[in-house]
Amino acid sequence: MTNLFFEGTQPARTCRSRALKPIRAQQFAPSAQNDPFFAWLFARAGIVAERYRLLPVQRRLPACLRAVGARSVEDAYQRIDADSALLELAINTVLLGVTEFVRDSSVFDTLESQIISDWRFTTPRPRVWSAACSDGHELFSLAVLLAEAGLIHGSTMLGTDCRRRAICQARTGVFPASAIERFSPSRARYFDVRSGRAVACTALRQAMEWRVADLFDGAERGPWDLIMWRNMAIYLTNDSAEQIWRALIHELAPGGYIVVGKADYPPAGMPLRRIAPCIYKLDQD
Repeated sequence: MTNLFFEGTQPARTCRSRALKPIRAQQFAPSAQNDPFFAWLFARAGIVAERYRLLPVQRRLPACLRAVGARSVEDAYQRIDADSALLELAINTVLLGVTEFVRDSSVFDTLESQIISDWRFTTPRPRVWSAACSDGHELFSLAVLLAEAGLIHGSTMLGTDCRRRAICQARTGVFPASAIERFSPSRARYFDVRSGRAVACTALRQAMEWRVADLFDGAERGPWDLIMWRNMAIYLTNDSAEQIWRALIHELAPGGYIVVGKADYPPAGMPLRRIAPCIYKLDQD
């Protein structure tokens, strides 16, 4: 059957004590800097280890060792030191963005029924940024919903991640064919399945821009109608996470939305109102 979408080939409380400061939960939780291996690994990659909580990073150690073919941490030191290509592989594994199409389907159901449906009348050219986008599954998922609503043309869809390999993968728009099984048949049509691969249609790929960028270097210039920043804050120290929250909110359009992970919560005092699980709206007052 001819697929009409494939017409081109483009790939806390205030403390009143004079000497004390407010204490936030986990303020003194160790960072990745406290682990000699991860401190070394992050430094080699130009990443500030103090920004990342130690426990979530340590959970990725077995996967990291497997990725570089090491039997021990000492072996990993030697292998990565001898082969610079293994450095990127190790970082990609430690900071892996676990993602899939329509991850947490109830979140995307809410996006479709409460936000995108309104955009058809109020925001004909929505601007969406997926921050720390990994290999693009979630931005493509949102793009399918925009296409279904007739909003894909003229929209701005940007995906950024600090890992070059993830952005290169996202830019191709190519995924394992099994990945699109989470879509209904009517939405799977936005992907052309060939030889066990699912290739995003031209309409989706042309609407997207992908960029290697570190959130700690600054937020992408808005205003954005919606920012997706999912499952990264839980890996960051409190101060680092708050820094990113503030930067993202600053670039939201009035009444704009930010979509986060199930375990991600904005710091107290942020001008955000929770409208559904994982979805917050910027107060316009």
